Amino acid sequence: MVVENIIDGAKKVLELTWNTIKDEDDNLKLGYPGTSYNLPIIYGLLGKKVENVKDLKELIKSLKIEDEKSLENALNAGVITLICAEALEALKYAKGEGSGFIPDEVLRGLGVPLVEKKIPAIFVVVGSVGDKEKLKKLIEEIQKRNILALFVGKIVKELEEANIEVGLDKLLVPIGEEITKASHAANLAIRAPLIFGNVKPGDTEEIIKYLKERVPAVVLALGELDNITLSAGAGCIKAGIPVITDNDVPVIEGALEKASLDEIVDKALKMKGIEVKVSEFKIPVSVGPMNEGERIRKPDMYVELAGPKSFGFELVKVVDNAEDKVEVIGKELDEMKEGERYPFAIIVKVSGDNLEEELEGVLERRIHEFFNYIEGVMHLNQRDQIWIRIGKESFKKGLRLKHIGEVVKQLFKEEFPFIKSCEVTIITDPEKIKEELEKAKEIYKKRDERTRALKEEDVDVFYGCIMCQSFAPTHVCVITPDRPALCGGINYLDARAAAKIDPNGPIFEIPKGECLDETLGVYSGVNEVVSERSQGSVESFCLHSALNNPCTSCGCFEAVVFYIPEVDGFGVVHRNFKGETPLGLPFSSIAGQCSGGKQVPGFVGVSIGYMMSPKFLQGDGGWKRVVWLPKELKERVKEAIPEELYDKIATEEDVSSVDELIKFLKEKGHPIVESLGKEEVEEVKEEKEEEEKEGLEFEDIKSIIKERGIQIIMKNVKIVININMKK
Repeated sequence: MVVENIIDGAKKVLELTWNTIKDEDDNLKLGYPGTSYNLPIIYGLLGKKVENVKDLKELIKSLKIEDEKSLENALNAGVITLICAEALEALKYAKGEGSGFIPDEVLRGLGVPLVEKKIPAIFVVVGSVGDKEKLKKLIEEIQKRNILALFVGKIVKELEEANIEVGLDKLLVPIGEEITKASHAANLAIRAPLIFGNVKPGDTEEIIKYLKERVPAVVLALGELDNITLSAGAGCIKAGIPVITDNDVPVIEGALEKASLDEIVDKALKMKGIEVKVSEFKIPVSVGPMNEGERIRKPDMYVELAGPKSFGFELVKVVDNAEDKVEVIGKELDEMKEGERYPFAIIVKVSGDNLEEELEGVLERRIHEFFNYIEGVMHLNQRDQIWIRIGKESFKKGLRLKHIGEVVKQLFKEEFPFIKSCEVTIITDPEKIKEELEKAKEIYKKRDERTRALKEEDVDVFYGCIMCQSFAPTHVCVITPDRPALCGGINYLDARAAAKIDPNGPIFEIPKGECLDETLGVYSGVNEVVSERSQGSVESFCLHSALNNPCTSCGCFEAVVFYIPEVDGFGVVHRNFKGETPLGLPFSSIAGQCSGGKQVPGFVGVSIGYMMSPKFLQGDGGWKRVVWLPKELKERVKEAIPEELYDKIATEEDVSSVDELIKFLKEKGHPIVESLGKEEVEEVKEEKEEEEKEGLEFEDIKSIIKERGIQIIMKNVKIVININMKK
């Protein structure tokens, strides 16, 4: 009966599709927004670009459904159902009525967490549950495994009625109630081999093989299913995506299976050979990677801890005798006033076999990740720059600081089995924090000093970090002896230790390869890895330049280098600076120019530690090109600035605009002044040539253009030509 139902459903959809498009204008353009793959199901499986209704009519006319009631015919009919569903949805988009399509950009952003198994699977949930409590239980089982779920059918309405929060940030994405919306889930899967696997459109066998072996997608078909839904499911099976249902169906092991609603999640994962460890936490809110990336805005905030308007720190110490306990020193959350900010510190002591002091920085950086696993907790930055917000809703559910400590303790022991005991101390007492903060700063300083004696020339490998790709999917941080991670939390030795602990983790070796440009810091090995890890969005890094193919920046950087074209020099502004730069912009505005994993010539995020390196911006002239720093930052990096330059670099106390900066640099005799003088001479020369050409006849101008080309002169504009950018 199922075979007959599938073929019947396909025939109905094919007839509906033809009747819908037959009278449409042949010249009506077709295509989804935000994709390079036209109509991805048709283009991927058939290799045909359907660009208008005329093309679509020709395709639909050519489709045939065999009447023979065999499994193969049913599966082929299912593919036709998916093709017709895509045709109908594409027509809606052409008329401005479409919804539910997921752009390439989103898929590329999901690539890294899928490859790293942070998102272990994609579920396409079709149909309905019919019971609010059972639905909530199903969603809970999906969420605690951090599975991306796409919803099609009546279940979309059920989610709304059950007040379940949805959205890509929750990994719960409603696509639409019409069954044709299932094509958006199918075309998302089919684009994976095209984007990530370098499979050519039309190479159907390779696409199916890729989907079976590499894409962890499963269809969950729930509740009463009509023939069209059954047919769409058959199309998914044919395309390499298995289906599991709570209906009574003939089992095709690994392709079509059945399970009760209570066990369907685990059985669906087994169909793809996926094992997911689920940690249980005895706290009143959810804990897991699904909460990463959550942003808590001020109106939704219960309290703010540490941050730019307060103080605090986080620290991990390796000791011989840590106790398994959590302690809170100072006020608990329910003793704090809503809307206020408080100092905050967390000290984690760990003990275990083979634990070494050089691991402290690596373990410490994981605090950022663990905090962000907790529902209603936002953690930014690291070391003594941490900034935490607690959401109102999580506080109302009962979340307290002791719970955060318990999560940190449990996750450290689960993630690092060599940790035998973990002691977490959370401090909100201001005087105690001040006392411990000075000790922490000394530890940070010693860690940084250990790495300064080591240089890039002394090693064969660098390290890459993609820990921040949960926020900036195309960002790759390259860590060398001369260039710590731009967050400031991981130096070269930290990275080396982390890669040894977890070879498959977010920190990994990068073979240097051939040195292509020593001054700019260009290495063939770095370029290869960066291209691969950024999904091809970045092809080349210059480790020591802000103008030529600068490194990408995430959002956790300690400072930003920014180009000031009027003086052909650089300013550097750090996170704690509250004022405006000579450009009239604060740190937040300048940081927005390059965060999110973008490669933007003229802007680059850096760590304070990198500013202490002799290779700091050496590809752009180093400190001789730096013209402005906030006073606090200037004092902090004083020992790295050449003595003869120190007084020639302006601060916010010296200048407040570019005009004032130019005057200051000339008065102080900054090395940049020499190039400023040359520019003024060139500008006068250009103005004179322009005046001499006034009054030329049109024919004369045409002759000059033909012989010598045309020159465009823009006053007061600095043009930077980046010869290394990809074509």
